[in-house]
Amino acid sequence: MVICDIEFCNNPQGVFYAGQLISGQVVISIDKPKPVKAVVLQVKGYAETHWTDTEYDPEDQSNGESFNGHVDYLETKSYLYGSSSSIEVVIEPGTSTYRFACQLPITCPSSFEGTLGKIRYLVNVRFVRPWKFDHNFNRCFTVLKVMDLNSASLMLRVPTQVESQRTFCCFPCRSAPLSMRLSLPQGGFVPGQTVPVEVTVSNDSGVPVENITVKLAMVVIFYSQPPCADTNKDRFVMALKTGEGVSTKCRKQLTFDLKVPATPPTCFNLCSIIQIGYQVEAEARVKGCHGSQSLHMPITIGSVPLTKVLQREPRFWGEELLPQQLDAKALVLIGNEPAEETLGPPSPWSADPSIAPPNYSEAKHIRPDQQKFLKAKKKFQRKSCKRAQEKKKEDISFTPLYGVFDLSNQLEEIIVRPNKNKSDGGYVNDTVDKSTWL
Repeated sequence: MVICDIEFCNNPQGVFYAGQLISGQVVISIDKPKPVKAVVLQVKGYAETHWTDTEYDPEDQSNGESFNGHVDYLETKSYLYGSSSSIEVVIEPGTSTYRFACQLPITCPSSFEGTLGKIRYLVNVRFVRPWKFDHNFNRCFTVLKVMDLNSASLMLRVPTQVESQRTFCCFPCRSAPLSMRLSLPQGGFVPGQTVPVEVTVSNDSGVPVENITVKLAMVVIFYSQPPCADTNKDRFVMALKTGEGVSTKCRKQLTFDLKVPATPPTCFNLCSIIQIGYQVEAEARVKGCHGSQSLHMPITIGSVPLTKVLQREPRFWGEELLPQQLDAKALVLIGNEPAEETLGPPSPWSADPSIAPPNYSEAKHIRPDQQKFLKAKKKFQRKSCKRAQEKKKEDISFTPLYGVFDLSNQLEEIIVRPNKNKSDGGYVNDTVDKSTWL
C-alpha cells in the first residue's frame, strides 16, 4: 500500500497569486518494498478546451467532430526516485518527506473550471511502474490573476449608462416609445462587493411592463485550435433580481443590489483559448405577444478593489515581488535540511491598509449537471486509448477558490437613495414613481 500526501507550506487552502512562490512537501509512506522505474514530481499549469458537434451522442458513442485546444503555462519535473533512464529501482518500506519550491510565472491566468474547458494547476506525483499503468497522486491548487482595478483603467471609476427605445405596432398605428436606461456608478467591482444597478423606464406606449429583471452574467468564450479551429460560448447567471412593472404612461426608477459572488477575475489577454467577461443585463418584460426589451453593459471583475483615493501612479504587482531566486519555470527539491519560514511576496492589496484581506470561497458558477457532462466527455475520450491514459491521471474533480472581500460599507458611499422602499428585489425612488402623465 502506498500513501502519498501533498501539502503546501502555510497555505492549507492552496490559493496562490500569479508570481508567487509555491512551497510544500510530499510525504510518501510504503508498507512493503515497491519496485518502480521512477517516481516523478511535477508542478503543472495548463488550459484546455474540448467539445463535440451536435451529432455526438454519449449513449451510443456516435462519431462527431471533436474540437480541442491546449496551452501550457507551467511544466516542471523532478525525480524523487530513479531517473529518465532507470530500468528498475526498489523503494524500501518507510516514510520519506521531500520538500519542493516552484515559482509561478506572473502571466498565469486564473484557475477556472467549465463545462467546455478549464484552466487548472496541480502537483502530480507519478509512480512509473514496470509492466503496469502508472500510479498517480494529485493535488490541485488555485492560482489567481492579479487584477488590480486601480491599475487597470481610470475609466473603471467613471459612472456609465446605456439606453434604448422601442415602439410597438407599425405605421400609422405606431405607439409612443418605451424608453429604458441602465446606469452604474462605476465599472469595476470585486467579489463580495455590491453592484447598485439603476434602471429607469419611461413607458409612453400603451403596452404595460409586467416586471423588470436585472442579472449579473459571466460570459465565457472557448476556442479550439487547428485543424478544427472554432469557438463556443457558455453563459452563467451569477446574480439575479426581479422588480415590479411599469404601467402605461408612467415613468419609474428602480435600483437593484447585485452582490458579486466568488468568481474569477475578468481575463481577455492571458489565455488564448478561454476568455472570461462579465456584463450587467436588464430586461423589461412587456405584456402580450411583444418581445422583451433588454440592455446590457460590460463590467470588469478584479481581485484588488478600487481604493477611495485616486493613486497618482498605478501600482504594478511585478514591482512588489521579492527578488526572484528561481527560474520562472523551475522546480527545486530543497532537501532534508530543517525547514525555514517561507517568505513570499506581499499580498496584492497590502499597499493599502484600508483593504482587509479577503476570505476564500468556492466558485459559484459550477453547475449541478457539470459532473454528468464531464462523465459523458470522459466516455467519449476512451475511444482513443493513448489519449485516455494521459487523461486518467488528471481525471479529478476540483472547485477553485476565489477571494471575496467584505466591502459592505461601500454601497452607501457609492450611491445615496433618498427614499428606499424595497419592492420585489428593487428599491423604488418614490419621487420618480409618482410622476405620471397622459
